[in-house]
Amino acid sequence: MSSHLVTHALRAALLVVAGSALIFGPFLMGLDAPALVTGVFVGALAIALGLAGTEPGTRGSLPLSAQAVYDRGLALGLILSAGLFALFGQFEAMGLFAAAGIAAAVMTSVNRYSAGTAT
Repeated sequence: MSSHLVTHALRAALLVVAGSALIFGPFLMGLDAPALVTGVFVGALAIALGLAGTEPGTRGSLPLSAQAVYDRGLALGLILSAGLFALFGQFEAMGLFAAAGIAAAVMTSVNRYSAGTAT
């Protein structure tokens, strides 16, 4: 059995998919400019984190401890942005960013961010 509930490759793929959804979701939902800008910025950041964390310990990859911090920060930032959108009455944007933030928080809770042994 692996030492991870979510493998590093799966984590990276999920971040790329989530980032793509954050970039294109606000456009497809017809959201206002603040949600579009936030989606593009945070989506690009999520994609970059996914690509930088594909294989831990290799050149150009983030250390596991940094991945953990960035993933938690991404989840917190998404949830806070959802709160701000709710505060300003943009409930569709709130739903999108809250769902992404909760998904990111769940991902960080099921990933141990430790190097596994080869099997």
